[in-house]
Amino acid sequence: MNKWFWILLVCGTAVALSGGFLIYTVLKERKRKKNFGSVWTTAAQSGRRTHPKLLIFYQKSYVKLQKVPVFKSQIRRIRKRLSAINTYDEYTLRKETMRITYLSLGSLLLVLIILAIFSRSWIAVFFGVLISVVVNELFLDLFINRIEDKQLKQFAHFLEDNRHYYQELRMVDESIYQAAQVSAHEIKLQVEKIHEILTSDEPTKGLEKYYAVAPNRYLKVFSGISHLVQEYGDRTLQKGSMYLNAINKLVQEIRYDLLRRQRLRYKLGGLTMIALAPILISFPLKRWGESYFPITVDFYEGRIGYIIQLSIYAIAIISYVLIRKLAENDEAKYVSKGRRKQWEKKIYRWPPVRWLVDRLVPAPHTREHYRLSLLLKEANSPLTIEWFFLHRILTSIGGFIGVILIALFLHWNAVHHIWTDPTKEGANILGYMNDQELQNARELTKSDNEIIQDFKGTRDLPREMILQRVQEQQEPSDITALNNTVNRIMEKIQSLNSEYLKWWEVLLAIAMGTGGYYLPLWILQFQRRMRALEMQNEVDQFHALISILAEFERISVESVLEWMERYGIIFKPAIQRALLTYDSGAEEALKTLQQEAPFESFERIVRRLLQAVEKISIHDAFDDLEMEQEYYAEQKKERLERLIRKKTSWGKLIGWTPGALLIGLYLVFPFLYMSFNQLSDLSTKIQTI
Repeated sequence: MNKWFWILLVCGTAVALSGGFLIYTVLKERKRKKNFGSVWTTAAQSGRRTHPKLLIFYQKSYVKLQKVPVFKSQIRRIRKRLSAINTYDEYTLRKETMRITYLSLGSLLLVLIILAIFSRSWIAVFFGVLISVVVNELFLDLFINRIEDKQLKQFAHFLEDNRHYYQELRMVDESIYQAAQVSAHEIKLQVEKIHEILTSDEPTKGLEKYYAVAPNRYLKVFSGISHLVQEYGDRTLQKGSMYLNAINKLVQEIRYDLLRRQRLRYKLGGLTMIALAPILISFPLKRWGESYFPITVDFYEGRIGYIIQLSIYAIAIISYVLIRKLAENDEAKYVSKGRRKQWEKKIYRWPPVRWLVDRLVPAPHTREHYRLSLLLKEANSPLTIEWFFLHRILTSIGGFIGVILIALFLHWNAVHHIWTDPTKEGANILGYMNDQELQNARELTKSDNEIIQDFKGTRDLPREMILQRVQEQQEPSDITALNNTVNRIMEKIQSLNSEYLKWWEVLLAIAMGTGGYYLPLWILQFQRRMRALEMQNEVDQFHALISILAEFERISVESVLEWMERYGIIFKPAIQRALLTYDSGAEEALKTLQQEAPFESFERIVRRLLQAVEKISIHDAFDDLEMEQEYYAEQKKERLERLIRKKTSWGKLIGWTPGALLIGLYLVFPFLYMSFNQLSDLSTKIQTI
């Protein structure tokens, strides 16, 4: 092993241990001092106490690391994700950003050091760095999801406090203000903003602006319902106050959502790492196999071994992408789509690329164009149809070039092994060779190379020429040894002459390029299928929302659609298009909505809205929602269980596939394959004798 590798490894370990000791000291000091004055008042109110020195360290490191290109992009991404889900003040936002940055990068550094110690391979460390980029995204999702869950829990507690104060004060704005004072800092910032809007001169305009930046849909609904009750007054229903009844339903929906998120995260959380683990495990597994079963060395270093290894890597990456798609139905994922870097836009501006993409994109107003546009919307993709075809072209080109490069590498690798591998004559059936046998095998390879060098590239080589050259170089003990040497050299020359790019390899590259062209389409279809599992859950949430809105006497069908558009995720694009054409004709817009979102339960809602346009009121159209509330609640629990079971079964099937292939094809199969080859060679030698 290169000495610089060990020097770097020791230095990295020392840095990690020093950093760990520093963090341990800071945390210990933080626990010891329970009562202290905060450096910044806003940070001290944040519910999570932070030591003043650690706060100063976070703020200073935020400014310093913003100047470093590698950390700059990481900090910006974390800050953007945090600001999208909560209204932090600047100091708290910087503190949370740096806390997540240090935790994620520190954990990845520790994993890379452990990987370097156990694998002792630069290639493994290289793959470890690549996977660290992926794992970094997992860490960000983990921390962001924890913050989202925390915010939902705090909001549920706030709603319960708000219910108590409203029963006492019977004033919407005052109850919100009083409940905000006893709430946690994160949710307090949100509800204080809502209180400020409700007490302003133009609350309607303020709410429209707030809907665009609200971190979740429950805050949108609460702020809007509070405004309606404050504007038109509360009413006493059969179950009590209309406002309190709405709060109860909101709390129930939040708890259902929290339960779904937490159970899915528990079931699917580790599968992403399980899907990627075979990439890193393959290196120590290969070293173990080569150490205890030397006959597998030829397999791992040969053409079949590399093809199986690369295939497992590709399947692991695809499995990772699919599992990530299983979890991309949360609202934060939907909202953050517009904030991604649009590199496709820059590439599409290049005239040759634009010319090629425009030739492949279906013409507007065609069925294929409409189907692809609908697929992109239903799969919650941020791409335009032109950018989607750009992805398909790049994936196709990448697949074609990748197969060509792999084929060229395999040919080069085969030639390299012919020139350098010890000629294993006389090795036992398990492939073991002692030092003397290994030295003799290397000498034999060297003598073979001298003869091969003279005849390399010559086709239809006469056996007599090689026989004469062997007799000049060495004097075999008998005629059998002489024939074996000539046969071995001729096989090596034939193998060297056959190592070139063949037509079927180019054909395979074309097939892989074709598959790569359709791969983005298949992933979108898979994502749409996974989102279909969430459709009924969103329809159930629409039922809860409409049951709240139906109690307001002045509510209209257009207002219900506007509320559904704010609250929805999966059906949001279709509802937006219906609202754009609603003024041109309500019935036509609703019928178009029914066609664009052909989901049975959702179509039933649209049919009731059609009846409520002119014939009956919203309350009469949805009167059964309130009467059968308990039935719908039980039905929703059953659907939630079914949703979790389906996603879990899909996730387990996809996540464990790379590991099963690693064990079957990369551990068991090499030993059996080489053992059968050895037995075949041994049988041939016995028959010859």
